Amino acid sequence: MKFKFILFSIFLFSASYGQQLVQPGLQIVDRYKPNVPSLAIKANPLTLFGNYIDAGVEYRNQRSGWVLMNHSFFGDENSVRFTALGENYTATTGYIRFEAAHRWYRQSSTLFRANVERYNGIYFTAGGASFVTSDSYDIGPDGNVVFFSPLTEGSRIDLIVGAEFGRTRNVFGQSSPLYAETMWKLGYNLGARVPQVLYSLRFNYKVN
Repeated sequence: MKFKFILFSIFLFSASYGQQLVQPGLQIVDRYKPNVPSLAIKANPLTLFGNYIDAGVEYRNQRSGWVLMNHSFFGDENSVRFTALGENYTATTGYIRFEAAHRWYRQSSTLFRANVERYNGIYFTAGGASFVTSDSYDIGPDGNVVFFSPLTEGSRIDLIVGAEFGRTRNVFGQSSPLYAETMWKLGYNLGARVPQVLYSLRFNYKVN
């Protein structure tokens, strides 16, 4: 049994390594020069289908960059952004937040002599949020929330700090000024006292 397990482990490792060999690397051109700052416009395309704004600019060179973003959400009492924990039900009805971030970019060569660009960064977000809350509710047989008293409106100041980890992608060709980025954002909302875990997709357009 132990011998079969060892053979199975070797097979999985070989298959995984073989897949890495046949897949082309993420190709990144030298879009940004080491000591020449450039401006890029950033936006999340998924915000076109909802009551969201996720857009901003980045001032960067090949090694580092500064990001300024606006995150806004305009919802209602039926928002999917709710928590029902213990005796409290809270639904976010809207927020306006401004983010400042600093990134450090790095490039590494692949087996196909292409450059892969990845980055790590830290971010700080400040803004305000409105919400409705109730401490008199129950979950009905159909899974919906049933309230026994009217929802109470409230507001709070949001302060979020965290780190981001991502990479850029040439989905429109290596020479195109339009490129994409994907990243994980791991932070903590000091105002709401909850962690923040986000996966983000943005398109970037290099202006100069």
